[in-house]
Amino acid sequence: MTDISPEPAAGGPGDGIPDDLSALFADPALRDRLEKEARDAVRGTRAGMADATTGTPRDLPAPLPAPEASGLVFDDEDDDQEHGAVPAPRTPAEVQRTWKDAFPEGTFDSAAWAHRKKVFLHKLAWHAGHTHVYMWRLTKLSALGVGAGLRDGWHYYTAQEYAEMVDTARRKNMAPDMVAALREERLEYARARRREPMLIGATTGVGTLIAAAIAVAQVYGLLAASPAAMLTLGVLSALGLREHRRRNPDEPLTAAFAVLPASTAEHAPLTDDLLNRVLRIAKVFTKDEHAVTLLEPIRPAEINGIEAKFKLPEDIQFSALVAKKEAIAGALDIEAHWLDIRQDGSPTRVSFWYCSSDPFGQPRTSPLVDKPERTDVWSRGILIGFNRRNLPVYLKLRHVMALLGGMSRTGKGMLLRNLIVGLGLDPRVNLRLVAGAKPGEHRGYAPICSTFFGRRPDRLIDLLEGFLKEAYRREEILEEQGRAKFGEADLDEFPLEILIIDEYKQYASSSMRIPDPTDDREDGPRRTIKACDRIAELLEEIAAFAAALNMTILISTQDPDANTVPRGYKSNTGARAATRTGGAVQTNAILKDGATGAGLRAHEIPESLKGGAIVDIDGAPGELIRSYFIEDEEFDGAADLIRAGLFLREEMGRAPGQFPDPIEDYLLAVTGESSLAGGPTGSGRPGRPAGTPGARVELGVLELILDAFEDDADRIQMSAVRAHLADYSHLRWGQQEDETEAAYTARVGKELAAAIDEALEGTGVELTPKSGMRFGKDDSGREIKGSGFHRSHVEAAVEAARNARK
Repeated sequence: MTDISPEPAAGGPGDGIPDDLSALFADPALRDRLEKEARDAVRGTRAGMADATTGTPRDLPAPLPAPEASGLVFDDEDDDQEHGAVPAPRTPAEVQRTWKDAFPEGTFDSAAWAHRKKVFLHKLAWHAGHTHVYMWRLTKLSALGVGAGLRDGWHYYTAQEYAEMVDTARRKNMAPDMVAALREERLEYARARRREPMLIGATTGVGTLIAAAIAVAQVYGLLAASPAAMLTLGVLSALGLREHRRRNPDEPLTAAFAVLPASTAEHAPLTDDLLNRVLRIAKVFTKDEHAVTLLEPIRPAEINGIEAKFKLPEDIQFSALVAKKEAIAGALDIEAHWLDIRQDGSPTRVSFWYCSSDPFGQPRTSPLVDKPERTDVWSRGILIGFNRRNLPVYLKLRHVMALLGGMSRTGKGMLLRNLIVGLGLDPRVNLRLVAGAKPGEHRGYAPICSTFFGRRPDRLIDLLEGFLKEAYRREEILEEQGRAKFGEADLDEFPLEILIIDEYKQYASSSMRIPDPTDDREDGPRRTIKACDRIAELLEEIAAFAAALNMTILISTQDPDANTVPRGYKSNTGARAATRTGGAVQTNAILKDGATGAGLRAHEIPESLKGGAIVDIDGAPGELIRSYFIEDEEFDGAADLIRAGLFLREEMGRAPGQFPDPIEDYLLAVTGESSLAGGPTGSGRPGRPAGTPGARVELGVLELILDAFEDDADRIQMSAVRAHLADYSHLRWGQQEDETEAAYTARVGKELAAAIDEALEGTGVELTPKSGMRFGKDDSGREIKGSGFHRSHVEAAVEAARNARK
């Protein structure tokens, strides 16, 4: 319990304090001083600055819930007294003001000034490039001014107002002597005006200026006469503007000489004028009075980007901008994915970002490649890529099921590569990887995998059953503790179990049949069901409740349709990522129903954007990203990261095999084979653990034959089987020196037949090569025939041998 009372006075407790406390409060001055000192002491404690009611209980607000993050916790000695939440004392940076605070925001912002400089230079270049337009307009105005000046001067010199009076008098048939008097008066006024000093001086000055400009131009050239010429031109243009306004009183004064808007230039720097123009072109603004209000200065952003934060008019909401995103991008002459519009607080506050070049144009290597570091999967997430603003994107796999999908060769594997190496760098994660096709491409991840195997539907069922069994065990512990879910503090005892099933479609379309677990009769043959149906059933059951138990499943699949991913599993997924898909149906199958209508169109990701994906995850809902690059063709760029992860796990006793693993122990007990760190060979082939007697090695022969099949092939030649067996163990199955081809074929055939018979002993199932099988045509068009195996026959043999072991 923490004591937050002020420290006692010097001299120890009770120093200077009388025994009779009533006498202490008898003096009003002393009482006031003590109260003031108590208030000052409170201000320096956790409670912060006290208000005017300190020491007097009133209707205080309920205390705020304690934060989850670690930190100091202050307990009150009186548990029955309810205290209000008082803000912590403000730091000096919060309360201290400087002379800079008196200036508008952005006055001393170097980034804002850099943008202002860019805007100024662009306007200067823009207007300089349109000098000919301005000179033509000045020339027209000057000509208008010359005409107006000559006309007004002539009218003044000759007193034309009297001429109009004479014409009026004549039209009204006034007396001739009246008309003559007006004419005489006109002549007198005209003579008097021509002798006015102001008129003489102005005429002399204008004439001298023009004559001087002409003389200087003839002697020294036009450049020397330009100041006088520009002055003359300015005077004449002013006269022209005045005349234009006289002729067009309803038009604004600037209509005759409007400055060309620099915002109309291609890729002009962003200004509020350009923003308003773009939003009007995109039909977001439909009224003349609509305009944005900048909340802070426009400033440069990442990767040649520009960002503006502004407020929309009150009758326009943020959703209107999102609906017009493509039109806005068109008005800016950029691609739609170069633009990012986000709500910045209220529905009328907007963070508007775009760049004039492709933000995903250049691939970026994962920062972990150059600097491997421990990953915080729980709090921060796994670094998987970057968004259009060049900000890193993290995927959190806590209390969530996940789904990753897309077409082949669209970057799905690279996204999964970033995910796996990130998981390997957190020792609190038990990583289990199941490959739907050949596990060779994932073999490099084996050292950090608690479970790793490939293309074995029956073993995946066993794994999911062990996963479910562990989930029930954890759920019972939660029930005993009266808790709803595990947290980060439980990771030491209950590590984060993450199962990744890659190429799930291979399992969803598997034709293998297994005994029905609901058929418990002891006599007669048991009923069978499809393995794919059992897998889907287990996935849905696990997804319904296991996320809160620090247990996560991530499914990766390509070309999915509405029926590929089990509906019960998909409805419980909270993290989804889709690389480029083949159409709206596939997009909705990966992300969510109605995703395309919400703007999440993964099928519209440009083909040129390798590794591009739309993620719908915590912190980046519906955002377009590009996965970081980790070399996987010329060399294994993830090898150092895997070694770093393994070293980190070994140092903490969390490497595969160093800690109790109920799920892998269940697999070993059921199948007799281990897939820890990829099995005995680390290749993703389960096998008997070293030093463990009793496992039947011949069973591995059947699975080796199954591994030899191509992904979608339903049959295989014996020559391909022999080659695959030789790759696995050249000493046993390979062609030896001085051994002829015929002798090699005969030897391997006999050994293989004997191994198969021994593996299937007592099962009632036989597996022999079929002769005369057709395997397509060769380059010359001749049909290929030979002996081989059917996939369905091999799968049935593997299942029969597996059931015999249970």
